[in-house]
This record gives sequence, structure tokens and C-alpha cells, in this order.
Amino acid sequence: MNVFHNLINAIFVIGCIYALALLLRQRGTLTEEHSLTFARIVTDLCLPAIIFISLAKQSIKLDQLNPALVMLALELFCIALAWTVSVLLKFDKAQQGAVVFCSAFGSSTFLGYSIIMQMFPDTPEALSEAVLISEIGVGYPIFIFGPVLGAYFGSRAFDTKLQWKPSLGFFTSPVFFAMITGLLWGYFQLPGQENIHLAPLFHVCNVLAMALTPLAIISVGLMFKLPNLRLIIVPLIIVILLKLILKPLLAGIFAIHFGFPDLWKDVLVLLAAMPPAVLGAVFLRRYGGNASLASALVLTASLISCITLVVIFWMIG
Repeated sequence: MNVFHNLINAIFVIGCIYALALLLRQRGTLTEEHSLTFARIVTDLCLPAIIFISLAKQSIKLDQLNPALVMLALELFCIALAWTVSVLLKFDKAQQGAVVFCSAFGSSTFLGYSIIMQMFPDTPEALSEAVLISEIGVGYPIFIFGPVLGAYFGSRAFDTKLQWKPSLGFFTSPVFFAMITGLLWGYFQLPGQENIHLAPLFHVCNVLAMALTPLAIISVGLMFKLPNLRLIIVPLIIVILLKLILKPLLAGIFAIHFGFPDLWKDVLVLLAAMPPAVLGAVFLRRYGGNASLASALVLTASLISCITLVVIFWMIG
């Protein structure tokens, strides 16, 4: 029950920061254009820092990858199911793309890490497991399949090399290098912040990690636009049923079936219940897909996820 209360508190904290972002935008202190700057700081500085220190503090065992593989399987399943449902409902290809992206890929890093940090402030193992699940189960699929799906559902034609270029770009990103460095650091049990010479490095990473939650939520809050529910109601229902309800329920069922520890199960369910990832709309915009529909679905599902996340975790967590 304490974990459940921590979840409520985490959502409350994030909601307060989100409201502050809206207030700052209304007063003109910050604008929607600033959201991109905040997002780049999060992805290029805060995320690599938190990934490195989370993995460097402990040696990762192979069985810790099992929840990540479950998440990967769920991503592929949701892609296939959302695609099938949208075809049966006779959506056009652009609508299909928005539904597929928003039903499959979740905001496990942008929002997931923030919630995990708030829920398990004194349990570094939770954040380490979250990193593995997020990067292997969500990060790899969206960066590898995202450009391909975006090109297929988009209106612009790109050759194969251009389709795969963004996929390969992930393997040169700060996030990828931070993950590899952290895994090797922990595997070889290299000295950490207790070492007088390395203490400044870990202190800087800790400071950047603490900035993740406010910067990420402010970035999302600055992009807020009130959607027209009448135009998105059917795709939204599909996204809610598949992404916000079915996916986390299946994650909990598989976690229990495979006998995962409670901590792994909680982290897996939480990350599976995250709202759709903003990157889906980015890929669709790049390749000429229905990015406006995807953006509306992301926003609306994010608001609804505050309720579904609590309900799902109460049932399974």
C-alpha cells in the first residue's frame, strides 16, 4: 500500500509541475518554442546522466533483462493489434499510423523515469530496472521501427537508406553511450562516487538526474493544446483500450506468470501504463503522416492516463 501511496504522490507532484508550466506559458515567461530546448536538455544531458549512474552503481545480471524482453514483446503485439483494429474499422493509412504509434510506444523515459524516481526514491534497483526495460523494450523498437512505420504510413516517399538512417542514429546518441558505459562500469565494478577523484563526476550526474522531472514535465506542459474530442473519439478509445489498459494488464499477468520479483513487476506495469510517446508524432510529421491526430491522441491519453495508471496499479501493483 505504501508503494500505491507513493504513486499517488508522484502523480500529484508531476501534476503540480505541469500546472506551473501552463501558468508560465500563460504569463509569457515561457513559450511553446521553449519546449524544444527543454526537451533537448532532457534527452542530451539529464537522461544520459541518470542512465549512467543507475547502471554504474550495480552489476546487472542477465535475468534482469527478462522484464525488458516482455516489454519488447508487448510493443510488437500492440503494433500488430492496433494495425489490425484500425484496418477493420476502415481507417485510412494516415489514421492507421497515428493509432499504431500511440497504441504501441509509451513515454517510458520522458515521464516513466520521473514517476519511478518519485515512487522509489530510496531504491536504486528500481531505476536500474526501469532503464533496462525502457531502453531495450521501448527505446530500441521505436528508434528501429519508428522510421520504417512512419515512412509506410506517411505520404512522402523515402528510399531505404533514408528510412534506416534515424534508426542507426540512436546508436550514436548520448543515451546509447551512457547505457553502454554504465553497463560496463557496473559489470567491472569500477569505483564510484566514494572515490575522491570520481566523486565530482557522479555529483554532476546526480544533479542532472534531479533536474529530469521538472524539465521533462515543463517541456510537455508547454506543448499543451486543447484537442477536439469529437474528431478523435474513435481512435482515442482504441488507444485507451490498447495502450492504457490492455498493455499494462498483460505486463502484470506476464510478470506474475514468470515469477518476477515485486519490484520488477511494479516497474514493468508502470512503464507499460505510460501514455503514448511524443516521438510517434515526430516520426509521422517527418514522413508526412497524420501528426496532428497523433499529437491530439498523445495529449488526451496523457491526461486520461493519470486515472488509468492509478487504477491499473491498484489492481496489479
